[in-house]
Amino acid sequence: MTVASLVVTVGRSPADFAEWPRTDRLGEARCHVFQCADILDIWIDTIGRARSISVHCVGVHDAAGRPVMLLALGIERKRGVRVLGFLDGSVSDYCQPVLFPPSADIDPGMAGEIWARIRTALPPFDIAVLDKMPPEVGDLPNPLIHLGAVLMPEAGHVMSLHGSRAEVEGRIPASKRHKRYQRQLMKERTVSFSAAATTDMANVYFDAMVVNKTRRFAETRVPGFELPGKLEFFREATRRLPQLAPVHLSAVQADAEIIASHWGLVMGDRFYFLMTAYADGTWRKFSPGRILNDELILWCHANGYRWFDFGIGNEDYKYEYCDVTIPLYEARIPVTWLGRLSLRAGAFLAWLRTLTVWQKLRPYKWALMRRFAKKPD
Repeated sequence: MTVASLVVTVGRSPADFAEWPRTDRLGEARCHVFQCADILDIWIDTIGRARSISVHCVGVHDAAGRPVMLLALGIERKRGVRVLGFLDGSVSDYCQPVLFPPSADIDPGMAGEIWARIRTALPPFDIAVLDKMPPEVGDLPNPLIHLGAVLMPEAGHVMSLHGSRAEVEGRIPASKRHKRYQRQLMKERTVSFSAAATTDMANVYFDAMVVNKTRRFAETRVPGFELPGKLEFFREATRRLPQLAPVHLSAVQADAEIIASHWGLVMGDRFYFLMTAYADGTWRKFSPGRILNDELILWCHANGYRWFDFGIGNEDYKYEYCDVTIPLYEARIPVTWLGRLSLRAGAFLAWLRTLTVWQKLRPYKWALMRRFAKKPD
């Protein structure tokens, strides 16, 4: 395979490529759930539309017409700069191309040449920001790592579920305090865990999650559902996709009251732990979120899943559960003077964010945005 023999085409959606994988039909494709067509379609209809992102799906095929890689990309104008990136919007933990077996022949030099071909085929942009990239996609190396990608501070974290139930249960961390409170709760209430098998049940769990998660976003002063299209993405995925797979909602109830709930995705033997929320007030001391985590892990093991993916983020609790770390990389590639200026400004802003005063003041930005219902740019 030579770069000159490759054919690069650009479409408006995954539907323009017959071999684009879906969560229930992967074929020879290697990807995470976030790159599947049924997930991307909802992303385009919600986040993409709300943020006015110009979507461009790229196909790279060899001379025989076999797929080499597929990329779902978008161009968004940010502060006057045209930024090319993966379709993320804070709902994807891993971003990368969809790879096929012929991509194994791509060496570092070829990767740069293929990227040049892709850039030529796309509409004009100022800078490409390709982040959250794992170094491998399944059993295939990610060729975009060769585009000057650097290691990101945050990684992905996964708990393997191989072995017997007793072995998995023995690896679930537990403190004496958590166990004491959980026993107290179970004496006072009937505690149950369930996964939503119907849309009606999923909607009940979803509504409870939104209420509790919105409260939690406000408490921690971090960006939440006010990000354009984010809530609509989760709501539409819950409405349009089958329950249990690929969308998975679950909850812990004390008697009839939902005290913790989770929204996730599944593909193959991998479960993606994406958004969890728990009730406040008197429930907090019982650690309902921890009860949900543990019950969900055991449910996944019982139902044949072999990887419980906690996703991106270096929160302390993940190190207690996980035995696999996925390093993530980012490539920033300016192509115009405006892109180069944006790259320098981004480096300066990244330095500012390390300052103590910035870290103390930044949460108030999101508190003010919620108060005045202003969408961030």
